[in-house]
Amino acid sequence: MLIRRRRHTVPKLDATSTADISFMLLTFFLVTTSMDSDKGLIRQLPPADTENQTEAPVVARENLMMFRITSADQLLLNDTAVSTDNLRDDIRKFIVSHGDNHSIGIDADPASSYDTYFRLQNEIAAAYAMVRNDVAIKHFGRVYGRCNQDERDYVRSRCPQRIIEIYDKEGGTQHAD
Repeated sequence: MLIRRRRHTVPKLDATSTADISFMLLTFFLVTTSMDSDKGLIRQLPPADTENQTEAPVVARENLMMFRITSADQLLLNDTAVSTDNLRDDIRKFIVSHGDNHSIGIDADPASSYDTYFRLQNEIAAAYAMVRNDVAIKHFGRVYGRCNQDERDYVRSRCPQRIIEIYDKEGGTQHAD
């Protein structure tokens, strides 16, 4: 008995509307996706020219918490080596104890790594967030993130962020707020 095999033909796909569907999907995703703005540290870059330098702010030594990052990525607080483990609490206590008169200075060696610099910046930002949360809870009964704009302005006026960054360029010291 001979069995005859039928030849199967593969059905053809009509691809005329594929481009239309792709365009509609692309349009849908572009319309529904929100483009978040970049978030990061708000810092001023050092001046590009040396002719228009501003005066360095005068800060009393007892109101200044000075950090230095060496070329070997060692973090120094007032010329004493520290680690970032308890740094957040130390910064918070300093801000609270000195009130509006506090300043935090950062002097980073150009050969130091960005990792150490950003770890220090993160600790400073976290300490300010803790202090601002404490002030907001004390005055408004809620954390800083849940306050309205007027309440946030009040908290910022009670706890201003004062960071002085020092840039050393070609042997001369330049200061920026």
